[in-house]
Amino acid sequence: MQRVLGALFAMSLVAPVMAGNMNMQGKGMNMGGMQMSEEMKDKMARNKQQYILKIDELSDRIHAEKDPARKQKLMNEQLQLIKDHQEKKRQIKMKMMQKHHQKMMRQKQNMKM
Repeated sequence: MQRVLGALFAMSLVAPVMAGNMNMQGKGMNMGGMQMSEEMKDKMARNKQQYILKIDELSDRIHAEKDPARKQKLMNEQLQLIKDHQEKKRQIKMKMMQKHHQKMMRQKQNMKM
């Protein structure tokens, strides 16, 4: 019962966001004003799939490992993989934000002219 209520609550939080994104349908993925090609989307999806497979494989090895020292080593390896992935995402986001900021500054300067 709690799971059902939790799922309903989560859906109630997501519904307004989904409704707000309805106007974005059909426009494709947008990266700093640049449309992503199907090849770029495919490459991103494949990279994400590889990351997920590595994390899952390490999880399986962690659960199967009996030796605490080796188990900890695997956990550290998995943790580092997660940290590296988060850092890459942060760098991409910062780059996109910089591009957006530059675009806004150019638009502001064009308005002054």
